[in-house]
Amino acid sequence: SSNIIMPRRSELFTEDPFYLPRYCGYLPQYKYRIGKTYGRHSVEILTDPNVSKSGRYVLTPTESHPTDSIDERRSRLRSRADSWGNQNLTEEMVPGYTGYIPKKQHYFANTYGEVCRSALSHHESEQGDIKNKQTELKKVLAMQTGSTRPNTEHDKSLLTSRYHTPLPPHRAEPDRYTSQQEFKPYGSPYFMDNGNRMKWFKSGYTGFVPRSRELISLGYPAQSNKGLSLFTDGLATREKINASATKIPLNPVVKPKKLDKSAIYPTDRGMVPHYTGYIPGYKYSIGHTYGQHTHNTLKLPPTNNRSLTVA
Repeated sequence: SSNIIMPRRSELFTEDPFYLPRYCGYLPQYKYRIGKTYGRHSVEILTDPNVSKSGRYVLTPTESHPTDSIDERRSRLRSRADSWGNQNLTEEMVPGYTGYIPKKQHYFANTYGEVCRSALSHHESEQGDIKNKQTELKKVLAMQTGSTRPNTEHDKSLLTSRYHTPLPPHRAEPDRYTSQQEFKPYGSPYFMDNGNRMKWFKSGYTGFVPRSRELISLGYPAQSNKGLSLFTDGLATREKINASATKIPLNPVVKPKKLDKSAIYPTDRGMVPHYTGYIPGYKYSIGHTYGQHTHNTLKLPPTNNRSLTVA
């Protein structure tokens, strides 16, 4: 195997170290260089001792280095109970995960994996504290009811009350309580006095508010209160005027007599101009208007109040 000759690398390949094109990381002084490919410029920058740069080629190490110290976060996450479903929140979260990470908003200035690991460890620690408090509460409830006796000093410290529950009642029926400040409906704002502090409409009321268009530069409660006050004041003034007014008797109005539209030759009026029908004796009448010539053309007596109608 020692006699195997490795093939010579072509001169077309860029020398190491270099960055591949489309690398989105920071490359110092790259914007001041022109005339060569991205790979050639990256080689010159990374190998030039005069360029101030980081001691590492990338910001995040690509290889994991095991440490002798035990990470409490990993131990806490590994001690979780197995889930029947798919456990998406693991100790090795991959960047690009779009799901919800609890407590992630409290951790920053680190890699995605470290941030997620710290956030999940914090979340698991809080969940454990909540479970412990629930267990203690159930134990205190059992000791208060007498179903369990305190066995340790810690259990005795939890039992702070010397009475057992439920407490025995002293009366069979409790006294009926009546509030001195019982709520009573305020009624309609239209019938309230102007000094009433509830004479207004709440914001969001979509009904009609009188005089609201005349009021500007006010909040809705103040605007509705002032509009209602102006409206009720005007209504009260109008009622006073109506109460003090003197009624004057009027002569009965004579209703006009209804015209008989079916009459052809009426006896109480003349014919309408431009009438094209036959009018007896009209051609012998001169010197007056059409209405005067056609008045009672049949010469009927007015007392009869008759007119020729169409059968």
